[in-house]
Amino acid sequence: MITFLRQFIFLFVGLVLRWPLWAVIAVLGRFGLFRMMFLVYPTDELECSAFCPNIKPLRRFFSGRPTPGGLIMEGFRPMGIYFVIPNLPIELARKKNRPLVESIVSRLLWIRRLAGAKTIGLAGQLGPIFARRHNIDMTPPLFSSINGNIFSIHEAIRWASRQRNASLKPRKIAILGGGEMGLSLQQYLEKSGYLSRTLAVRFTRRGKILPLTEEESQIFLEESDLIVNLLPKGDDFLDGNFHHIASPHAAIIDFSRPAVDPGKVRQKIYMGNRLQRSGIRFMLALPGGWQQRELPACSLPAMLAMFSGKALEEVESFCRLAQSYSFATALMDRPTAAAERMPPIPSGFSDAREVVGIPVVTS
Repeated sequence: MITFLRQFIFLFVGLVLRWPLWAVIAVLGRFGLFRMMFLVYPTDELECSAFCPNIKPLRRFFSGRPTPGGLIMEGFRPMGIYFVIPNLPIELARKKNRPLVESIVSRLLWIRRLAGAKTIGLAGQLGPIFARRHNIDMTPPLFSSINGNIFSIHEAIRWASRQRNASLKPRKIAILGGGEMGLSLQQYLEKSGYLSRTLAVRFTRRGKILPLTEEESQIFLEESDLIVNLLPKGDDFLDGNFHHIASPHAAIIDFSRPAVDPGKVRQKIYMGNRLQRSGIRFMLALPGGWQQRELPACSLPAMLAMFSGKALEEVESFCRLAQSYSFATALMDRPTAAAERMPPIPSGFSDAREVVGIPVVTS
């Protein structure tokens, strides 16, 4: 029922109300209601069908056309709009589709002028794809996702650590994949006092993941207290057999989409890509299992620049600014869900919840 309603709204807005809606956006934009824009995309066909029916003429029409998907609210007042395109990342990454990507960017800039928005956020892989594959400058008003992702992961690690005794701070953090973001995250974690390492993960040309071959990488993964999964899909983590190499008592900060199926691993999994700030929500909630008050980490750079008027590239300064604006991990609102599946109690601990970072509450 929810999928049908979302599809109906998407088609009604995109086909029937498209031009009247642009006029409404232009009028309301004059009152400063839309200060930011955010572009999202589906990670697979199932997620795409959550808002756009799998009908070829409709897919062709909406391809490359950012269509309003909902509002970004601050209290009862809108502060931005999020837009949806039905194009998958693998499609946008192809060199032959550069005209399609350039069309998306030009339309976003046109909508920004129409709405009077200050910033444009690009979800997930869009920023790196636009910049590396199609040489589009990621300069204001366009904002890529990397700094927001790093902040979100670090806050998730801090949250888990704060629930445990100080002596149980993760000794080793293994980072799987992530490319440029993985290396930037490693550097930031090391400056924050963690021992971390980015493990080399290889794929075949057809996208099949290859197992770890370096003995040092396998040993580091075995000894890690915490694993940050930056692989594109949750199935990549399972196909790489990383959950069998890692200790059953390690925790996993998962950043993949679709996420790792928690029923298929023996470790505790935390979603590391969701933030929150009091009063801010997405209405309608984003497809893919998101709650309204869960803010995607990739929206943070554009949102923070909109609030502060500052476009910070240096990670440390960015994270300090995000903390000063009271952004935090959304994990803190999910203690009950996080405590449901607990690993066995290892020797030296009185309660398994201490291992996975869940506060022990006694009545």
